[in-house]
Amino acid sequence: MNEQLFTTDRLVVNFKEYIRQNETYMTKTQALNAYYKVVSGSILADRIAKNADLITRMRHLEEAYQKVAQEGR
Repeated sequence: MNEQLFTTDRLVVNFKEYIRQNETYMTKTQALNAYYKVVSGSILADRIAKNADLITRMRHLEEAYQKVAQEGR
């Protein structure tokens, strides 16, 4: 997998885009949680990545989630 897909900045952009695409059907929190679940599942299913890579990806996902969740509060 391309490591640039899992940078915090890239994930923030992806979270915001997912929220925008689903704003008719989901609240911001619902969209954040849905995207988080999909991405975390794909990270954990990646059998190629090493343990340190998985931890870094999950940390970036969590950081991006928190940044987007805190916006607008």
